[in-house]
Amino acid sequence: MDDNIIGLLESLVVLLVNSKFSEIVARNENGRLSQSEIEAALREYPGIISLPPESAYRSVYVYDIYDGATGARKSEFDLWYDGEVSDLTLSAEIKKNSSGELVITIEDIHVL
Repeated sequence: MDDNIIGLLESLVVLLVNSKFSEIVARNENGRLSQSEIEAALREYPGIISLPPESAYRSVYVYDIYDGATGARKSEFDLWYDGEVSDLTLSAEIKKNSSGELVITIEDIHVL
């Protein structure tokens, strides 16, 4: 697993857990979801979102998308609620921006 991808994912999850939704939008990491859609997806799931243990990031599912220019990948990561893994999944895309830096954007937050 690429440590850069884990770092981006971990940073995004910390923002979600700490309800820093406007910061997610300011960083253009919200993807196609609006700030209110992100808030609603997390609020409507029963319980309270919590930080996963460090080891949870090692089980993120990452798969390549055919796009050699951006090195795009998709990831699926189960969010944690009340200190336990849930079936609410953060789907995100990780790719290189025009400057060649890896960036992450939310694709969806949904129950799998």
